[in-house]
Amino acid sequence: MNAGHVYSSFATNKYEYWRQKARQHRVVEFDGTAGTYTVQTPVNPTSPYKGNHLHVIKLNERTCTCNKLQQWKMSCSHVIAVCTYHNLDPLRYFRDYWKLESISAMYRTLPFQPVYNEDYWPPYFGDTILPDKDRVRGKGRPRVNRIRNEMDDFLESQPSQKQSCKMCGQAGIIDKHVH
Repeated sequence: MNAGHVYSSFATNKYEYWRQKARQHRVVEFDGTAGTYTVQTPVNPTSPYKGNHLHVIKLNERTCTCNKLQQWKMSCSHVIAVCTYHNLDPLRYFRDYWKLESISAMYRTLPFQPVYNEDYWPPYFGDTILPDKDRVRGKGRPRVNRIRNEMDDFLESQPSQKQSCKMCGQAGIIDKHVH
């Protein structure tokens, strides 16, 4: 707050990331009086969802079909694109609890006692609680308890095959860079 920041660093970083994404979105207005818009995202071959999606934003109801506006209570990239399209302030869709002033006020109302280093804790004379040794897992990979079937018997009956080099015929670890 002393540096002039209004929102938390988390909210600011999220907003900046979504603002960069919003630059690539295309806005199509459906009903300006009702505040309903459609935003199309660009094709993104590197994304698992591949982009090229249509999202419906209802500014009056503060909803977007991506659900980020409802979940995070801050402007998603689609809302930012609509606000930029109409010269509106996207920060008006941020809830007040993202403001540093609200976070500071929350700690002002409660007596706050910092947790000191363990060296400064008062001595404890109560019972020591230890975990049940029968329930503690050992080191290594846990054993698999599964039902065996005929496929297991078939695989175990096959002779094991060792790998060998195709160039020299030697069995064992194959190093492709040796030859």
